[in-house]
Amino acid sequence: MTQFVGANLRLLRLFHDLSLAELGQKVDVSKQFLSRVESGAEAVSEQLRMALADELDVLPDFFSHPDLDPISEEQCHFRRQLTTKVALRQSARAKGEMLKRVVSYLDEHVDLPPFKVMEADPTSPESIERGAEKFRSLFSLGLGPLSNVTRIAENAGAVVMKIDGLAAEIDAISFSTKHPLIALNKHGRSVCRERFGIAHELGHFSLHIGILTGDRLTETQANRFASALLMPRSTFATECQSAIRGSRLNWPRLAELKMRWGVSKAAILFRGRELGVFSDDQARAGYIGLNRHGEAIQEYEDNVMAPESPEVLTESLDLISGQMGIPIPAISRSLFIKPRLLDRILGRDPVPQPNNVTSIF
Repeated sequence: MTQFVGANLRLLRLFHDLSLAELGQKVDVSKQFLSRVESGAEAVSEQLRMALADELDVLPDFFSHPDLDPISEEQCHFRRQLTTKVALRQSARAKGEMLKRVVSYLDEHVDLPPFKVMEADPTSPESIERGAEKFRSLFSLGLGPLSNVTRIAENAGAVVMKIDGLAAEIDAISFSTKHPLIALNKHGRSVCRERFGIAHELGHFSLHIGILTGDRLTETQANRFASALLMPRSTFATECQSAIRGSRLNWPRLAELKMRWGVSKAAILFRGRELGVFSDDQARAGYIGLNRHGEAIQEYEDNVMAPESPEVLTESLDLISGQMGIPIPAISRSLFIKPRLLDRILGRDPVPQPNNVTSIF
């Protein structure tokens, strides 16, 4: 009998956000039976293997190949990990696992940028500041605003992707794999939050190697790194002082700083207080003002800020399918998945097939 890897079934079920009961109903078996299949305690008939493959958008052989390098808890970073519902954590991790498989395939065919982020010391605010400054120095970023944080992360060796299916409370999730992955919520709230989210995940890669994250301490550390990376103290503190008029905040100037530095007004208030430019009372008044004006979730200027687009993964696929002549269906077959599942993993609309091509899936 052909080997059936129960962990692969669980991975797909979680990726598709299906409970044992929901999937069992679709393939006409009980949730108890499926649970035993996932644990390896129950054999699977060829008929059930085919039904599961059809329902989960994979080829039957997907269930025969174990993942030799699964993502561990310590490799998975996202905010509020320890308080987020278990089902949401499992779903997000499954999406990362599937994206990792695609990146591993690409790595076999193209030269992805090597990972260059240096380890930094998280034990004090000063050491975190220095870690962010060394990151800027390593990539010759200067001390001004960063024009494209997504491209910087990709140049550092991370693979950034906007994906569907992340819970609304998860802006971004990252995975410390060979080529670290940063998965952004495709339906995120703003460009500024995306940029800060990427910088936050770079902080985890630098500060928290082999450390379980998601608690208040590690999130505060990653936020400090992101703030220091996006708003370096040596230049930002001086500019931030212009956002004070007398003893009050200068809201028009805050908006100008936001557009110049590509960060939210809330992040400016946070960084300004962190650097001692704003007092606790001024920062508190700023947060209250944002809430009063309906800007707690989305700020006025967000709609006019140009979005950043990840490039490495898309360009690698174009290179493989275009210049190397390996079509998307062939890539999917190599991964033992169907093209529509590859599209879903990548968070993109299905690519239409030419009229004279018959799909074998």
